[in-house]
Amino acid sequence: MTPDPLAPPAGFVRFRDLEGFIGLAGPYFWRALADGTVEYGFRAEARHGNPNGVLHGGSLTTFMDTVLGYEVIRQTRRRCATISLTTEFVAGGKPGAWITGRLSLRKLTGSMAFIDGDTYADDVLVALNHGIFRLLPPEDPPHAPPGGPPLVPSA
Repeated sequence: MTPDPLAPPAGFVRFRDLEGFIGLAGPYFWRALADGTVEYGFRAEARHGNPNGVLHGGSLTTFMDTVLGYEVIRQTRRRCATISLTTEFVAGGKPGAWITGRLSLRKLTGSMAFIDGDTYADDVLVALNHGIFRLLPPEDPPHAPPGGPPLVPSA
């Protein structure tokens, strides 16, 4: 049997299908790592590219905006909204590549989250991302992205 070229790497779980723009941009995946962090990813397809034969910056930025927000929700157990997202492109990726987002929550305040992410196409760093998210009021039960990684237990 021939392996599926669009299949994610081992351990990745697909987010449940989402409506709206995120649903059109994905599908997106996640996997828990041994150190308790979560890695996010998607398979770049031709539709994620631009006329120059590389991935469109908008497809990478949409992915990172989405997963940075998911990670804020996972760690804070609160919905959030993007205030600012900076993306610095350092290389190009090609359709067919596995795109990975590796994230690091830098700082939390009572109403804001500051988070960074590195975007890789296969194993090549293609973009650096810096986000600021507004934390929305807590909900009971806490919001969890559909089919996403488990929330970090509350302290």
